[in-house]
Amino acid sequence: MVSPARNPKKPPKNASFKEYIEYYLKIKGWSQSRLAECARLNQSQLNKIINERVNNVSVDVLVCLCLALQLTVPQSKDLMARAQRTFSPALPKHDAYQKLIALYATMDFSGEEARNILVHADEYLQKRNFPPLSKSTEI
Repeated sequence: MVSPARNPKKPPKNASFKEYIEYYLKIKGWSQSRLAECARLNQSQLNKIINERVNNVSVDVLVCLCLALQLTVPQSKDLMARAQRTFSPALPKHDAYQKLIALYATMDFSGEEARNILVHADEYLQKRNFPPLSKSTEI
């Protein structure tokens, strides 16, 4: 694992989805393959998403990325907007996603726990009668 960057330069406001993913990877000290593993994606799927070769990436998949990277709600909303997605205020599931993101952004998931963050997220959602996050077989 790469050691986390102390103060990587934040991309400009008009930066792409890819530039922001790369920024967050530097902060965590992760490789793309580590992110793929923690977000339940295979490397090919993640590469297509990062390089914007996939249209209409599902909110579930983007939430998996945001949870794995332990982004805050504002960071998650910003990243999702760069993928032309947003949380819908009309969907209770999206409200649960935001609460989950807010909770997990403050927790310390490292090592093996980072690999299982989505297992914990699924348990959180299921306790609240929501379906688990997708297994990301469809991006």
